[in-house]
Amino acid sequence: TRPTEFTFTAFGDAGWADTHVNSPRYSGGFKKAFQRFNKKQNTLGDINYINWETSIGTQCNRFWTKYTPSTYAFLTHPKELEDAIKIGFNMVGLANNHTFDCIKSKEGNGPIQSYNFVKALRKKNPNVTFSGVFAKAKEEPVKSNIALKGGGSVPVTFLSAYVGGNASHCSNMSCSINLSKTKAAFSDNKRLRILALHSWNKSSHQELKATLRHWIQSNLVDIAIGTGPHIAESIEVVNTKDGKKILATSLGNFIHPSLSPQPYNAVLQTTWKIDSASKRPVLIKTKAVRASCDGGTCVNVGTIQVN
Repeated sequence: TRPTEFTFTAFGDAGWADTHVNSPRYSGGFKKAFQRFNKKQNTLGDINYINWETSIGTQCNRFWTKYTPSTYAFLTHPKELEDAIKIGFNMVGLANNHTFDCIKSKEGNGPIQSYNFVKALRKKNPNVTFSGVFAKAKEEPVKSNIALKGGGSVPVTFLSAYVGGNASHCSNMSCSINLSKTKAAFSDNKRLRILALHSWNKSSHQELKATLRHWIQSNLVDIAIGTGPHIAESIEVVNTKDGKKILATSLGNFIHPSLSPQPYNAVLQTTWKIDSASKRPVLIKTKAVRASCDGGTCVNVGTIQVN
């Protein structure tokens, strides 16, 4: 059954990894950091999206670059991501500029390494939707039904993609160069449709913003989310002929021990209902929490205006 109302929450760049650690050890770090942030137990909703900005695995023989003070390469132990799932994150984006950090590993290289561990996590957690890495291109975008806390479920179409990369990088990772091939999958407006893009520099972020707005105006998505600049940008409710849509071009940072201090980050919180006649999701309410983050420590410091 479909619910009359449900909530969707979205967080920015997150993960639990120090740079250039070949064999990450599980410490429960993400779970502990989130519990400190969420003391009032009022942040998460029914559907909770997070951009996981690290590769996933237990071993890497060679990263894309040697360590320098200005280069980064991340590998998260899969149990850290599993903790995030147990907390309540049930929509995980995996396509970003750190997806291909590990270029040599017995667990697979780059996106395939993450995919192999996510495949196991997916079997253990069938109510969680992952997007961004794949074995075969036809696996993306992901269509699923997410069960809600109060009963019922919401059908979703979800794609996480990286604005960048060449044909080699994007052979097992969703990228903007292949976005046009995915549009048909977003045609069913009786599903909650989410497009999450990640940029890596100023020019790619301009492309990200233009793409997200175009997809909204073309009635391809209900929620358009961007990450990459490491600072929150404005969150906008866009009025279209097909109803109100959400455009958040950058949510900034969230819990990630290797990210620099950033006081202005956003946690998007929205409420939706299913229209009884059209069966389409309809936006009811939008708000945003301001999170001030210093690496693995994030604090709720108030609200952010939504335009």
